[in-house]
Formats: sequence, C-alpha cells, structure tokens
Amino acid sequence: MLKELSVEQARFISFLAKTARAQRDAILGKAREADLGGVSPGRGQHNPTAELGFEPLGTDASQTTALREAVVSLSVMARRELYTLMRIGQGHFAAKKWHRGISEAEALGEETVIAAVTEDADLAEHLSKGLYEAGLS
Repeated sequence: MLKELSVEQARFISFLAKTARAQRDAILGKAREADLGGVSPGRGQHNPTAELGFEPLGTDASQTTALREAVVSLSVMARRELYTLMRIGQGHFAAKKWHRGISEAEALGEETVIAAVTEDADLAEHLSKGLYEAGLS
C-alpha cells in the first residue's frame, strides 16, 4: 500500500494538522454558531466551522505554514499516498480501492492535491481514520 510515505510521516502531518486545528478553534471559539451561517445538516456531525478550513488563521500562521511545508517536502508519490489516506478517512474510498485514490490524485495535479490536504480542517482525524482503515495504525 504505502510505498514512499511512511506511517510516521503521516502521523507527523496529522499532528501538525491537529495543532493547526487547535489554534484555529481557539480563534473561532468566541464566534456564535448563528453568526457563521451555513446550512444545518439533517444527519451526521454538525460542525459549521469545518467548511472554513484553516482560513481564519491566515497564510502566515506558524501552524499552517509548518503543515504546508511538511506536505510540500514530500515526494510526488508520497503526497498522492497522503491524499489517498485522507480520502479513505473521509469515506470516499475503501482501503481496498487504494489505486483509485492514487489515480484521482494524479489526475488532479500537484497544486490541487496540496491545497486539498492543507485546507482540510479535519485532516488529523481523516488521516487517523485512513491509517486505521488501511490497517496501518
């Protein structure tokens, strides 16, 4: 399954995403839910701030910068594997359909893959779930 991305690298990126999320949540913690707008889902988890990604932190925040640098420093194939783990964790692919995630990442291109990974506010949870689903945790 994983050829270029190590489990330790995925966990480290998950840790960076978790710290960026904590900083973002501290900023948003003072906002009223009604002020955030958005549509309430009929089922599932209701987290109106998830759609904001890391946008409230700005591009110069140390946590988001470290996360982006860690993702960009990976090889192209390792980034595709990271993207696939994220998509498995989101429930878009089954772990047995690993090749579909790699193909999707290849078709999207590097900038889109980097943006998708670094703008996912729930990246830490998605990577943890992806590692579990793939039997790598």
